Amino acid sequence: MKEDIIPFYTPSDKVIVKSEDCYLYDSEGNKYIDFESGVWCSNIGHGNGKINSVIEKQINETIHHGYYFRNKLAEQLSLKLQELIGFKGGASVFLSSGSEAVNLAITLARYFTSKRKILKIHNSYLSAFGFGLLSNDNESLVNIKYNDLEAIDQIDFSDISALVIETGGASVDMVKFPDNDFVNKLIACSQKNKCLIIAEEVTTGMGRMGKWFGFQHYDFTPDMVVAGKALGNGYPISSVILNSTLADKFRQNSFRYAQSHQNDPLGCAIALEVIKTIETHNLIERASLTGEYFKTQLENLRSKYPEGVKETRTRGLMLAIELYDSINGAAISEELFENGFVAGFKLNTFRFLPPLTIKHSDIDQLIGKLDEILSRKRNSTN
Repeated sequence: MKEDIIPFYTPSDKVIVKSEDCYLYDSEGNKYIDFESGVWCSNIGHGNGKINSVIEKQINETIHHGYYFRNKLAEQLSLKLQELIGFKGGASVFLSSGSEAVNLAITLARYFTSKRKILKIHNSYLSAFGFGLLSNDNESLVNIKYNDLEAIDQIDFSDISALVIETGGASVDMVKFPDNDFVNKLIACSQKNKCLIIAEEVTTGMGRMGKWFGFQHYDFTPDMVVAGKALGNGYPISSVILNSTLADKFRQNSFRYAQSHQNDPLGCAIALEVIKTIETHNLIERASLTGEYFKTQLENLRSKYPEGVKETRTRGLMLAIELYDSINGAAISEELFENGFVAGFKLNTFRFLPPLTIKHSDIDQLIGKLDEILSRKRNSTN
């Protein structure tokens, strides 16, 4: 029964019985196009055959191990991630969730710098718990207002260990990308004050924005990168990747960090196949090109309904369309879901983070339905 689950969120009464590529099927035979990739995880599509084969092979070898053995899959994955980021001679660790990885990265920053606080853009979401938790009681956080250049000059960097930067927040403000000038100044001031730079790529990584990682849209190289979500395409695996400087410091003076599912071979095997699939099928380029097509269609809606559509925000396949307050977005969201479209909705804004395999025809169906709804609402007010 639905009542047997703690209601931290409120699902519909629909039950999914099958997931395949960009599509979900419920127990009543209804089909949905998933423009959320689950919780922004299934970048290479639900039920991917290559991933399923890797899972089957790996569970017949070994799923989990303790602290007495090396894991060659983890070592291979670390090297591959370092290659994608541009970290030569670095090191990685693999955990289960993005929140864990963010908090470990912050723990490492505090250890390396002997400072206690972290700096973040106020509308970025870092983690569900710990140092990155969004809470007024979190004394570890120093927030800088989004795109506020002057506010950077007012920051006291004396006890800030790291800038944790998310370059495309999909959660708090429903898809916003900080300006280049703002990011450049924030990075320069952080580095001048010997603060480490942590790129928080849990949502923005693995091709989501038309590059391997969101920070690659900007002119800086971080000291650490946190990956998660799409790294496992729905399987829970996350990572903290250190550059060579930090990796060498840690090797010289390390501390113990123990977590039950640290460097598990199953998750690492899956992540290696995710990366291979993205490379083999050119999904980075596809995300960029498909994102441009999607952007054009959203912009066409904005031009057609200037009284209803306030703004579009897009980068690769992370997109949003914001409506004016005069439009009942909640009713539109409900109608979209009832017609087979799964999309994020909050702050009168629709969020779209589909699998990188999404087809133009799927986008056309969504745009067609939005067009129909907005046209009907316009006519009803005339």
